[in-house]
Amino acid sequence: MPIRLRAVGLGVLAGAVGALGAASAQAQNAPIEFRVTATDRNPASCRQWDADLSRVHTFTRNGDTATLNTAGGVSLNMTQSSPNVFTTTFARGGTNFNVVADASKAPGSLDVSEPRTGCRWSAIAR
Repeated sequence: MPIRLRAVGLGVLAGAVGALGAASAQAQNAPIEFRVTATDRNPASCRQWDADLSRVHTFTRNGDTATLNTAGGVSLNMTQSSPNVFTTTFARGGTNFNVVADASKAPGSLDVSEPRTGCRWSAIAR
């Protein structure tokens, strides 16, 4: 009888591990919401973008690529630059912004920068 209980126990354990692996894979592709805020070192000229950038943006990973849906309804394709770190560039009103989403650690983070003027915004996953 003890051998049978061990076999059942191992079966339950194997099933639990499999379920955790599936949940982890599903969670890895689950959308992550970010609300970025300006850093305290931003020049005053950066404030013109604060309202647009401070709304919720949704990051969704899909294997080696990802999508960032901005609050304004723009969908940006992101490429993986290192394991679980994704980047893209987008233009708004003649200004280019670099975006980096880091899903390699929990909670994830999102950084937006405008390299010409030194503007930066960042967020931790909600």
